[in-house]
Amino acid sequence: MTERALEGLVVAEIATGVAGPYVGRLLADLGAQVVKVEPRDGDPVRHEPPMVGGESAFFAWLNRGKLGVQLEEGDPRLDRILTHADVVVHDRRGPAAEALEARALALRPSAVVLSLSPYGRTGERAGWLTTPLTEYATGGYHYFGGDPAREPIALPGYQVEFHAGMHGAFAVLAGYWHAERTGEGQRIELSHQEAILSDHAWLTTIWTHTGQVQRRTGSAFVRCADGFLYLFPLVPYPNLFVLMERFDLLADEELQQPLVWQQRFPEVLAAFAEWAANRTRAEVYHACQELRIAVSPVNTFADVVASPQLAAREWFVPLPVGGQAVTGPGVPYKLSETPCRPEGRAPHLGEHTDLVLDQNFAWANAGRQATVAGAAPRSPAGPLEGLRVIEVTANWAGPIAGRHFADLGADVIKIELQTKPATRALVYVGGDLWPEHYHRSGYFNKLNRNKRAICLDLSKPLGKETFLRLVRVADAVIENNAARVMGNLGLDWPVLREANPRLVMCSMSGYGATGPERNYSAYGSNVETVSGLASVLGYGPGEYFGTGSYYADPITGTHGAVAVLAAILAARRTGRGQWIDMALLEAVLPFFAQQLLEYTVTGRVPVPMGNRSPRWAPQGVYPSAGTDCWLALTVRDESEWRALCGVIGRPDLAADPSLASVEGRRKKQDEIDEAIAAWSRTLDHLTAAEALQRAGVPAAPVMANWEIVCDNHLNDRGFFVSVRHPKAGTHQFPGFPWRFERTPATIRCHAPLFAEHNREVFAGLLGMTDAEIDALYREGVTGDVPIYAQGPTL
Repeated sequence: MTERALEGLVVAEIATGVAGPYVGRLLADLGAQVVKVEPRDGDPVRHEPPMVGGESAFFAWLNRGKLGVQLEEGDPRLDRILTHADVVVHDRRGPAAEALEARALALRPSAVVLSLSPYGRTGERAGWLTTPLTEYATGGYHYFGGDPAREPIALPGYQVEFHAGMHGAFAVLAGYWHAERTGEGQRIELSHQEAILSDHAWLTTIWTHTGQVQRRTGSAFVRCADGFLYLFPLVPYPNLFVLMERFDLLADEELQQPLVWQQRFPEVLAAFAEWAANRTRAEVYHACQELRIAVSPVNTFADVVASPQLAAREWFVPLPVGGQAVTGPGVPYKLSETPCRPEGRAPHLGEHTDLVLDQNFAWANAGRQATVAGAAPRSPAGPLEGLRVIEVTANWAGPIAGRHFADLGADVIKIELQTKPATRALVYVGGDLWPEHYHRSGYFNKLNRNKRAICLDLSKPLGKETFLRLVRVADAVIENNAARVMGNLGLDWPVLREANPRLVMCSMSGYGATGPERNYSAYGSNVETVSGLASVLGYGPGEYFGTGSYYADPITGTHGAVAVLAAILAARRTGRGQWIDMALLEAVLPFFAQQLLEYTVTGRVPVPMGNRSPRWAPQGVYPSAGTDCWLALTVRDESEWRALCGVIGRPDLAADPSLASVEGRRKKQDEIDEAIAAWSRTLDHLTAAEALQRAGVPAAPVMANWEIVCDNHLNDRGFFVSVRHPKAGTHQFPGFPWRFERTPATIRCHAPLFAEHNREVFAGLLGMTDAEIDALYREGVTGDVPIYAQGPTL
């Protein structure tokens, strides 16, 4: 039997909903023994659609491979589980949370105890009622999604809880790594809001650096013969003009300059739309991609399920539910030595209670010698101090994966090419291009804090040789280049494995390293279209939008960090490293598991619903006092309906028997929306949300970036951190999605200047002589200043 990455790890999941169970699902897929503890009535997700034979397919997917135990709050038998749990994941609040955490650590001092809650356990919103819509409203993405002439629109499903669960999985593995070395357990607190706010690249930065509000820009898609297409706008494609036979545009040399291309992109897009109008999605997609032009179709979830690329990579897996097997979503990564595979099915309520509580139960960690507390000194730099990660990355997915390691104390060394620096563009201080613009990019400086940086040309023999010397003293290499790049450089996994058999290498590309579309180009915004995301983000059927960002990038990066750390833990145990193959497409799809299952189970293709809910009514986003200001709210039951009617001063609606049920309110939601809007327009959305929360109605402001930066709740919790940069100045940046009790994340250094650590790494780490370092400069393998042939570019 193949060994699993997290073999021997025991997890107690004392959480319902999505965030905590997604932590458990990720860890179970990687081989952990996960015990899911549910109350008498079970996890509410057991009733989430789609249903198969009376069972929820979404619950079945989210909880596959776990053991199911049913215990009530305070049951002393829980101690039997806590005594053995290396990791405890819970969603309790208030005194119940404090009691559970103290109990867990008293029983097992080396335990890592993760607390998940919508807004954290402290601050003025700690007790707020939430729904998926109201959480999304305060997560940053909502405000800039949709048409600027209409209300903002939200992605469907439990998006914020997925972000929290993903970050939670990385946090507990970091805590576990520390506990294994030192014997010291600890509490970790994670706010759902702070997790999703950590998954932006420039949301707050464009406000703090340029004073710009990130607003809705509308749909970027163009219509073709059978649907819609997307052309990535930030990189010049001269081959596009050849393909379209627009030689007049090809002859315009200014258009090949990145900044000019971006300024004149509406002209390029109009030409592309005219050319694509009578062609099919497939025809345009494949023709453009053959020329490495980042064009992608707007796929429905039916298209996703039929994807030849996903089929070739065997991504979909059979999901047992309700006595049947349906097509279910796969996992975000492929590990070469310890395959990540879903096993078994989700437990029935209390199915394994007697088994797990039996004194002879086979705990996965029973044979492991526990590390004694104090066996190694606590790291002042974070739980991952002592690990070394080499980054060959650009853009967003790779850098954010590396930054997670850096923020928690690892030595992360970023490698840049002198003639193509690693995305030192976008969001310049003051919006101005100064001579050293490459040091003043808020985008780069946000994603690359706490790292060292060197310059190496890996295509040259001396560059390759120096890189392999680095590999020999590293724990991991993270790269997010096109799938062909590392192989073309002669630095693919077989070469790196030979240099360091314990190494973990993680490769992130748009479509993965295999399959018919492996060499196709895709940025995060392209993946929004091919993944089906764009097909469910809109005001109604056929109205498709992107998020206005690059949603797949941070999701891929953080999933990648989870996989890398799990593989490092496996290497510590076995002495063998491995290769992790990731596709942005596959990494983002788990966040839409419920939509995928809706199609595979029922045959219905999910379509946009605006801000409305298939389950609750009313739900929506309503205008409030101010310019482009909005309030989100959800009514889940009759009690909340009566409370809403009281707050908005409409007792007549509460007294109307036709509105006493969800079905009745859904039939008259337009009328109800008008009544809510008449009230909400008279108040600012903070005041309105607070009034509704006091009455027991889930509500929240749809927060713009400037509101997030100055938000009292976030600032009272210390979410924002000040970073002093020698060239860009001192700015406030989002801090960390996790709060470690004993080994907190810290800002140790600003994002590196270009090649800032060349001599420190070459001489100090690798022991190179002055003559060897001089040779690197002489042969053009390294340099101290970037070279931009045509100005700043991605």
